[in-house]
Amino acid sequence: MTELKGKDFYIAFKKAAETLLVNKDEINALNVFPVPDGDTGSNMSSGMLEACEWLDRVHDKYSIKEVMKNMRDGILMGARGNSGVILSQIFRGFTEVLENKKTVTTKDFIEALKRAKEIAYHAVIKPVEGTMLTLIRKLADRAEKELSEIEDFEEFLDRLYEISEEIVEETPKYLKKLRDANVVDAGAKGLSYIIKGFRDAIRGDTEVNLKQIESASPEEIREIAYEEIKFQYCTECVLKLNNPQISKEDLDKIRAFLEELGDSIVLVHQGEYLKTHVHTNRPGKVFEEFINYGELYKIKVDNMKVQHEHVVESAKEEVEEYESNNENWGIVTVSPGEGLTKIFKSLGVDKVIFGGQTMNPSVKDFMDAIETLPQKKILILPNNPNIILTAEKVADMVEDKEILVIKTKYVQEGIAALLAFDDTMEFDELKEAIESEISGIVPIQVTYAIRDSEIAGEEIKKDEYLVFVGKELKAHGFDLNEVVTKVLEEQIDRGFEIMTMFYGQEIEAKTAELIANELMEKYPDLEVEIHDGGQPHYPLLISLE
Repeated sequence: MTELKGKDFYIAFKKAAETLLVNKDEINALNVFPVPDGDTGSNMSSGMLEACEWLDRVHDKYSIKEVMKNMRDGILMGARGNSGVILSQIFRGFTEVLENKKTVTTKDFIEALKRAKEIAYHAVIKPVEGTMLTLIRKLADRAEKELSEIEDFEEFLDRLYEISEEIVEETPKYLKKLRDANVVDAGAKGLSYIIKGFRDAIRGDTEVNLKQIESASPEEIREIAYEEIKFQYCTECVLKLNNPQISKEDLDKIRAFLEELGDSIVLVHQGEYLKTHVHTNRPGKVFEEFINYGELYKIKVDNMKVQHEHVVESAKEEVEEYESNNENWGIVTVSPGEGLTKIFKSLGVDKVIFGGQTMNPSVKDFMDAIETLPQKKILILPNNPNIILTAEKVADMVEDKEILVIKTKYVQEGIAALLAFDDTMEFDELKEAIESEISGIVPIQVTYAIRDSEIAGEEIKKDEYLVFVGKELKAHGFDLNEVVTKVLEEQIDRGFEIMTMFYGQEIEAKTAELIANELMEKYPDLEVEIHDGGQPHYPLLISLE
């Protein structure tokens, strides 16, 4: 095969997504720190899955232009975290080169890789070598030097995948933290799997089953329930058609109607029956529309929010009439826990997106939140270093509103930002006030090791508690009280007078109270507040000021 057409890319992109999903857990485990927050595989998969949904909307799957545009737009809308956004930019460059081609040769493919490299590097302010960026750079360079004479796509993609795996194995040479953790870069490995999937499809392995792979465990479902259940009712209907020979135009009209009404759409025409499945907030409208085409034969409606009782209250808030907290600025922030969400709302946040480590929000999540706000100026607080790039990409995309992204790396900084917020301030003044407030606090994160490893020369054992001040590891050990108290005493001795503690899902309030009481005995003037944050993976988040 010396030329690829739109249908080839349609299948290959889907096979690439499947291959990535199959290996998602392996990629997540390639975390440079031995803490339970590996999410690169999940973030990259999110973008690829969204892209697959957009690919399913392509009317002419033989059209390279349609396939490339939907792939590019879909992966951007599904992008989560730094890895997801960078991947979306790689595909942006790749698809822009090919979208006006009638057919694609290996030489065209190499040019697309070169453009992917340029766009991806341009998207990152401070590119870091030893990452996904290194893979796309060296892959493009080596493809041009070593593969430019190969015309057959099977041979070309075999070699391309081999080269990608060689580059992945080289990533620790560029980054000390990869060498210390004895892992290769997760993003680079994920991109290599995408190339493998593409290769396998062109070699003839075209069977793709994304639904089976996507099935989540009950624990995963509980974690993502906040962001996944945007449509309340799982609605199914079997219609006995008045005209079994229903036209393609009518089927397209029904499909378009369902797409406006919800998501997770399946529409099957078989003989005299038409079956649909859709997640929507208006099941009655589905039935009313279908009656125009025949007789309702079988219907079924499940309330998905009732099935996820943990999320019912916050899900209800999404459909309540919006009440603005501020006249000039709308505020969007990210929260990893139910308790933290309540705190953010009490401080005047308009839209709280559920997310954090292992569950980075997508570009679409931010865009949806911003679109619901009436204010023309929006403040975004990402509260996680892996979400900042996504927030900045959103700021670039929004044209009708002024977006201020404060690069909050921790929840504690997000809360501090809100204490400095003033709705009457203009862009620069507000930015300066918030950044000044954030600079006065010390964020402390307490998590635990999920494997033996090494951080900054320190040998870490599995299940040890790890205490970070900012991003620097300050203590580790198996006794939570001991390691946390040690770090807090060192910090309080520097002159801090106020301590705020947010305890997570893994511990009870009395554990935080015990630590606080010991410190207040030693430091009588210390002011302490304790809140139920409800965050996963981090037993304690602490702020000192």
